[in-house]
This record gives sequence, C-alpha cells and structure tokens, in this order.
Amino acid sequence: MKLRIGEIFRLSNDYSTDTQEFIDGVKNFIYYTKSKNIESTFRFERGIHKTKKIDAIDFDRNPIIIVSSSPHKAGTDNTPWKDRYDPDNGTVIYYGDCKSNETNPADASGNKILMKEWENHSSNDTKKREKATPIVFFERIKMGYLQFHGIGVLEKVSLITQKGKENEFTNFEFEFCILDLSRENNLLDWEWISDRCDKEKNITEANQKAPNSWKYWIKNGNDKIEKIRRHVLKSKIVKEKEQKIPNGSFEEKILKKIENHYKGKELKFELFALQITQFFFADNNIKYLDGYITKGSGDKGIDFISRIDIGQDISGIKLIVIGQAKCQNSTISSKDIARTIAKLKRNYVGVFVTNSTFSQQTQEEILEDQYPLIMINGKKIAELTNKYILGSSKDLNKLQEYLNNLDVQYETYKSNIRPDDIIYK
Repeated sequence: MKLRIGEIFRLSNDYSTDTQEFIDGVKNFIYYTKSKNIESTFRFERGIHKTKKIDAIDFDRNPIIIVSSSPHKAGTDNTPWKDRYDPDNGTVIYYGDCKSNETNPADASGNKILMKEWENHSSNDTKKREKATPIVFFERIKMGYLQFHGIGVLEKVSLITQKGKENEFTNFEFEFCILDLSRENNLLDWEWISDRCDKEKNITEANQKAPNSWKYWIKNGNDKIEKIRRHVLKSKIVKEKEQKIPNGSFEEKILKKIENHYKGKELKFELFALQITQFFFADNNIKYLDGYITKGSGDKGIDFISRIDIGQDISGIKLIVIGQAKCQNSTISSKDIARTIAKLKRNYVGVFVTNSTFSQQTQEEILEDQYPLIMINGKKIAELTNKYILGSSKDLNKLQEYLNNLDVQYETYKSNIRPDDIIYK
C-alpha cells in the first residue's frame, strides 16, 4: 500500500473495522498500514508514538515513530501549545509532552523517545544514521480523521519555556525536516515500513524500498538536508503553454496589436508597462501613484518608478515600486530579471512586465528566494487592456488611439527622480 502526502485517513477505535478498506467512505488507516511481518497494527493514540522494537538479525530497531498533532485541541489544559506543520516548506515544529513545572522535560514519555532518537538523527556517523528511525507525520484534523504529511528526520532540539493556564514550565521544542518524496510522486510505500518490521532482514535489506531522500540522508546527514527538504513550488508555477493566449481569441488580437505598435520602438513600451502596472494594482484594489519613466542608459535595470499606498496615516504604509519592461518574442529568463532583483531593497516591490512568458526556472527562482517581484506576462497584459482600456468595446482602433497618445506623452513621463524620493510625493 502507498500513502500520498495530504491524503486523509480514517482511524477508528472499533477493531472490527480493521479489515475494511474504507470507513465512512474514507480510506482506513489500519487497512492501508497493515504489515504482514507483525501481528499488531499501527493504531496510535499518543502524540509521540513509538512502535514495538523488532529483534532483527543485526540489531534491534523500531519500524517507525509516529508524531501527530491535534490543532483543534491547541490552548486546552491537555495541549497548552500549538504545533506548526508546514509540509509545503518541509518543516514541522513540534512541542514535547511535558505539561508541568513539576516534571523534568527529559522524563516525559514522548520527549524521552525523541531525545533517544536524537542520538542517531544528529550523528555524523553513517552507521548510526542507518540505525535511525523514520518519523511519520500525521495531523488529527478532527476526531477519528488523520491527514498524512510525510516522513522526516529530527534536525534540531531546543529547551524552551512555555506558559500554561496556571504556570510556566520547561519543555522541548523539536524541529523536523519533512523529506522530499517527489521522485516517488509524493507517495510513501508502506512496504518499506513493513520490511523494517521483518526481523529476518538486516538494515540494508529493510531499507531497500526506502525513499531516495531517506537513503541520501543516511549517506550525507543533516549537513546536506536542504537538498532533500520537501518544497512545494510546482503548484505555484504556471507552465509556459498555460501563459499563452489561445489562438484566434480576442485577447490574441489585442496582444498582436500592442506588439505591432511597439515593433522598432521597444523603449516606448516602458510607458505602456507603467500603465499596465497601474491597472494591475487597481484590479487588486491597491492605491497606486502615477509614476515616472527613468532616463535611458543610466536606469540599470529600472525602467519605471511608482508607489503604492496601503492604508493611511499611522495605519498606512508606502511601498516603492520599481519596474522593468521587455517587449520581445523570447521567454523571460532568470538573466532577464537579474538586474531588477538586484535593485530590490527594504520597502521595495518589483514589477516585470512583458508581452512574452516567464520560464519555469525564472518562476522557481523568484518563489524559492521569496523575491517581492510581480510577474505580468502577455496574457495578463491582454486581460488588463481589455478591461481597463477597451471596456466593453471590441474596437481595436480605440486601443491604437490609446497607444498613439502614450507615444506623444512618453517624453513628459521621463524623470531623473531616484526611487527613494517618490516616497515623499
């Protein structure tokens, strides 16, 4: 059986349902995690659950440790803390099970399990890491329902002070890395866990079906952990073919009209990009100050400058907008955006406007490094033009007139103003 990250399972205390594949129409956790190599099941109740040790032919081992959180119980007497699950960024922050200042945090049962495991997970010795127990993460989204969040390793342990309803107490904060399963299509093969339950298999045989990221971690340890941390970027990536306007559509005619107008005078596309940026912010109900075009050769990656205002008075903030415009046929690459990104500073927002598309690598780089850069492609230009310039009209002559008028105004929009000075306008 295989478990997919994000999938929801039913966990029932009714043992008579153990052989059913579904309970109430939801996959049965016990059925999907049943192992032929042990008589018992992986049913668990505690937040930190260690399965029974296997007396294997090389050394004793635990098949898995299950770490589960109950967010709906956060803030109660039993759970006066809130664990943080962030599977999209490969991180779990989990608080141990010490709940009183009368208890040594190292003596709490769950803490004791993880601190013992920390010896292997933090080791620089490959042989010790090979003995490490994989951590499996679940979240109790409601009573009897579990959401699977993947597998991981323990990468950091800290002693902290927490405040309950009546007192402060010392506890452990455990930081886990959720491992990347993209090479397994985000599926965990439970046969691997079943093999770890087989006492006739040595550890090498038991880990044959382990995910590639687990094998990499055993070989390289926590020093290389960022290479195998789970990151969900692809869901935010728009494929190039999806950025393109359908053939024969009215939006395609709009974009072709714009491209033909700026053919041979690509510099004047800068003012149009400034206007499109204004439409973009208006479309998102953000106040936008009419900006300026920078003066040619000295712009160093900045073609236009403006400002957005969010809120007002002491409850408001002003952010500087720097923009770059590219009217070209080729896809926008990481090299194209590099100069704009290099200019971003605190309280800056970047905008890159193009009639073309953005490559997947470019999008991944922006998302990975969390650059405050807005990407406006040709498809978005056509949509905004249709809405804010043409309105309900299908008259492309109206667009041509608008573009001609911008050309006339182009020189008046030029300014030597520095980006930081627009904050005072």
